[in-house]
Amino acid sequence: MSLVQVTEDLVVEAADLAEEEALRGYDAVHLASALLVDAALLTSADSDLCDAASRRGLHVANPLTF
Repeated sequence: MSLVQVTEDLVVEAADLAEEEALRGYDAVHLASALLVDAALLTSADSDLCDAASRRGLHVANPLTF
């Protein structure tokens, strides 16, 4: 787990992801944060977020699919 400070750059990246991946705002911030810290894994029960993370090269763990 990593704590990520919300900066203007993060918000801009999240806005771009929200538009490109059709994500809700908080989900876009979640994904932008994971990409910022070079996360190897993103965990979420939101299938749209998981799909977007997978397209961006992250390994995904959705607890609802196990």
